[in-house]
Amino acid sequence: MKSLLLRSKVRAINAIIRPKMTYASLVWSSCKPEYRKPLQTLQSKALQIAAGAPCFARTADLPGDVGIEMLDNHLCKRNEKVYKGLDQKENQLIKKLADISANPFDHYLGPITELTM
Repeated sequence: MKSLLLRSKVRAINAIIRPKMTYASLVWSSCKPEYRKPLQTLQSKALQIAAGAPCFARTADLPGDVGIEMLDNHLCKRNEKVYKGLDQKENQLIKKLADISANPFDHYLGPITELTM
């Protein structure tokens, strides 16, 4: 019974909290990791409350325990999916967005997949 309740809570987190945390993530997800850390902390706190874990429990293990991926991994997968889809578009300007080497800006402005992998 408890696992069903926990799964419902995790689904609520995925449906309500995570979309608000990842809104416009293509724009800001390539920022420095210390700027993304508060969002990961928010996700960990929400999972801690949902799982009923004590305050001294290690929050880094919670996402794996309840079956949800860490925020950085989620952002990597989302961005990778979008940038792979850009290559399939017919518009040449959109295709150029997928090429990280054509980006005239600083390396921090590139896709998060290029920075972390």
